[in-house]
Amino acid sequence: MRFSRDEMARRRELARGLMRELELDDLVLFGNSGVNRHNHANHFWLSQWQDMHHCYLVVPRDGDETLLVGLVNHVPNARERSDVPNVQWGGYEPGKTIAALVSGRIGLVGVNATWSDGMPWRHYLDLAHLELVDVTREYASLRRIKSAEEIERLRGAAELSDLAITTLVEIAKPGIAEPELVARVEESYRRRGGTTRITFLRSMPMDEPNGCLPAQNPSSRRLEKGDVIITEFSASLDGYSGQVHRPVFVQAEPTDEWVAMFDAAREAYERITRGMTPGSTEGDVVRNASVLGERGYAIYDDLIHGYGTDYGPPLVDRSCVQYWNGGGEPPAGRTIEEGMTIVVQPNPITPDERMGLQLGALTVVRPDGAESLHTLPFEPLIAE
Repeated sequence: MRFSRDEMARRRELARGLMRELELDDLVLFGNSGVNRHNHANHFWLSQWQDMHHCYLVVPRDGDETLLVGLVNHVPNARERSDVPNVQWGGYEPGKTIAALVSGRIGLVGVNATWSDGMPWRHYLDLAHLELVDVTREYASLRRIKSAEEIERLRGAAELSDLAITTLVEIAKPGIAEPELVARVEESYRRRGGTTRITFLRSMPMDEPNGCLPAQNPSSRRLEKGDVIITEFSASLDGYSGQVHRPVFVQAEPTDEWVAMFDAAREAYERITRGMTPGSTEGDVVRNASVLGERGYAIYDDLIHGYGTDYGPPLVDRSCVQYWNGGGEPPAGRTIEEGMTIVVQPNPITPDERMGLQLGALTVVRPDGAESLHTLPFEPLIAE
């Protein structure tokens, strides 16, 4: 599945507009296969190629781009998938290969500015004699507002992510082990052309909870009647991902304690999404989620974060709890814009961190609030 020529032309004009603004002669974009290949988001946006290893895209201000593929035997497939005119192997010393292609003032684009995650040091050394400028954050801002084509692909990814949850509800029976849950959930959307980005879950007895977040690695535990499974699932469709969070209760109605936590999360989600209109701020998100603090909960994970291709702003992390229960006014923070795609994921936890759930979805900001790209109901799900 490829984006249209018009869509790709729009992106290239934005990239070259940034180069003109910053007086750059070339862009060098790096990605690696981390987070199930989504660390390639920056160059994928211009190349339509996600490498299984590392990869570089060299973009001159004038002329054709060059895609430098990490492994030589992956070059034929890259030529099939990408619409970049020049596709070649980057070699064992890709820094030297890049140095032969560029000159002047070079803009470096890494994986993600949030963590200062850039190209490998040894590759960088081969470029150190050039005039280098880190433009990872500036370049990523070009991708923050999603086009209509991107939103439709995200909607497809959200549908696959919802399928993961409905499959979990169908198969969650006493005796089945967590690794089998993961395998069958991922199989459900792989059969439809999806790929895995995140399949995090944790099962535990409702009456004896032992964790406040889904686990990144499944345990060997087998389900029992009366369990709760807390989840964070992201299925991907050609480089774009949904994200959905729902608790699933195994052959039992949720207890009062779990109902109270779920209701707090749902109210926070509804308040956040109603208020997340163009021109609102991260500070508004913090205020709208204060119901969690009013009901005695903290949070552990982010409250919202930008998403769809990679992770980034707007972002409200767990530090927001300091502004609840009389903690003062939160700073305004960054502004929400129409067309941003943002995961809203209230994750109330008990202060002792023994219990928690996530309830959320990938949304797109519209004039009247944030629209969920998912269709799962916001209600407790019972695996019969």
